[in-house]
Amino acid sequence: MVILFDIDGTLIDHNQAEAIAVAALRHRLGVTEPGGAFLYRWRTALERHYSGYLAGELSIQEPRRERLREVVEPTLSDTAADELIAAYIDDYLLACRLYSDVEPTLARLSAYRMGIISNGERNQQQGKLERTGIAHYFDALILSTECGMAKPAPGIFQLACVSMGVPPSQAVYVGDRQDVDAEAARRAGLLGIWLVHGELLNRPECGDSPFTRFQPCGWDCEPINNVTAS
Repeated sequence: MVILFDIDGTLIDHNQAEAIAVAALRHRLGVTEPGGAFLYRWRTALERHYSGYLAGELSIQEPRRERLREVVEPTLSDTAADELIAAYIDDYLLACRLYSDVEPTLARLSAYRMGIISNGERNQQQGKLERTGIAHYFDALILSTECGMAKPAPGIFQLACVSMGVPPSQAVYVGDRQDVDAEAARRAGLLGIWLVHGELLNRPECGDSPFTRFQPCGWDCEPINNVTAS
C-alpha cells in the first residue's frame, strides 16, 4: 500500500499563501480596490481559466496570463504578464506554510511509502516541499508539466502508481478537491480521500459525499489507517 498526496490546499495552506501574495501584488500595482474584493476576483478568475489547462488545451502559463488580464488589465502583453506572475509566485512561495498537523501526520504514516501528484511545475512544487521540511517523506513527485497529463486525467494517477511499483488498487490518494482529486483518483482505480479543512466545512458540496472527511482544526489519518490496516 502506498499513499499519494496533493500539495496545495492539502499539505500547504494555499489560501493563506495566496492571500499574502495577492496583497503584495495589489501593493505593487497600486490597486485601490478593497483587498477582499480583489482577492475574490483573483480566485474566481483562475477557476474560469484553469479548466483549459486541466483539459490539456492550454499551457500552465496561459491561464495565469488570462487571470491577470481579467483582474488587472486586459491589454497586458505576455511579457508584462509573465513578469507580474514571476513576482507573484516568488511572494507566494515565501508565504507557504504547512497546515499545523501535516508534519505530525506524515510522521505517523512514515512506515508507508508516500508520493506526490500535483498539477504544477517542479521548481515550485519541489521547492514548497523542501522549504517546509517535508520533502524527505516522499519517494516520488509526479507533476503535470513533466508528464503531459493533469489531474483529473486518469493517466497521471496511473503513472504515479507505476512509479511507486503498485497497482492502483494498492494506492490511496488524498486531496482537497472532490472532483479533481478524490473522484478522479477513484475513477483511476485508487482509493480517493477528499480532505476538507476547517474553513471549507460550510461549502454546500461537502454534503454527504463518501469522500468527505470533516476536521475543523486540520485533518486525521484515521481513514487512511483503516485502509492500510485492511
